[in-house]
Amino acid sequence: MCLAKAYVNNWSGQPVFQDIAHMRVNGNRVELESLFGEEKAISGSLVEIDFTASKILLEYSRAACKD
Repeated sequence: MCLAKAYVNNWSGQPVFQDIAHMRVNGNRVELESLFGEEKAISGSLVEIDFTASKILLEYSRAACKD
């Protein structure tokens, strides 16, 4: 079984979350849940999904990047 991995801004580097079994876009948040029940929410948007490689590309929202 090959579950998805989520990356932010580009495909290179380490994934921010992996073993993703469920994903929900909820307004300006992307909510991810792993096969093991772990959850993570990213303030941003969905850019692209590569189903053959089981990869999800996300982009942080500009509001989330402000300090």
